[in-house]
Amino acid sequence: VTTTTSGFECINLINRHAFDLIFLDFNLPDITGKDILDIISANSAVIMITSYQAFGAESYNYSQIVDFLVKPVDFPRFFKAFQKAKNFSTKQREKESRLFIKDGNKLVKIELSEVIYFKSEANYISVVLQDKKILTLMTLKELESKLPEFFLRVHRSYIVNLNKIDFINNNVIEMGKDYIPVSQSYEKELLTKINLLN
Repeated sequence: VTTTTSGFECINLINRHAFDLIFLDFNLPDITGKDILDIISANSAVIMITSYQAFGAESYNYSQIVDFLVKPVDFPRFFKAFQKAKNFSTKQREKESRLFIKDGNKLVKIELSEVIYFKSEANYISVVLQDKKILTLMTLKELESKLPEFFLRVHRSYIVNLNKIDFINNNVIEMGKDYIPVSQSYEKELLTKINLLN
């Protein structure tokens, strides 16, 4: 749980961490909650808290807002908003758990939990699963923004599923029979993410 009264610090936190739920006040000292929503690209559920009742109509323009609470907030109303946010997060996780990729002339659905890693090969990506590889026309940069938090870029040519790592030894990740190099620039983030998983 993290709290801040600064809108700019809020943007910073949202860009650095994945939050399941954000309670966002419309009236912050430096910028408005609405300004924050215009800037961030996170898919977290947002409950907007405001004294400005008319914002309710505007809130429909923001897909991540699951509810808005008008001050003063009573507990039954708060609880109802919290339940909505829980449902939103569940649906969001289901949506993020799969990806459609092009394999030749067909679109193939892959369960992201089954992907071991993605490897860049010129303008293509190898999607490496337990029992097969799929080659698809895409760049790692395009792919990276579509992946959930348990994937991490560890090298300019590799994005790995953190849950599939067997060992990390001397800047090399062992994943089954494959060995993935870790660039120095990604090493610190990798170790941070691994510690968060434990």
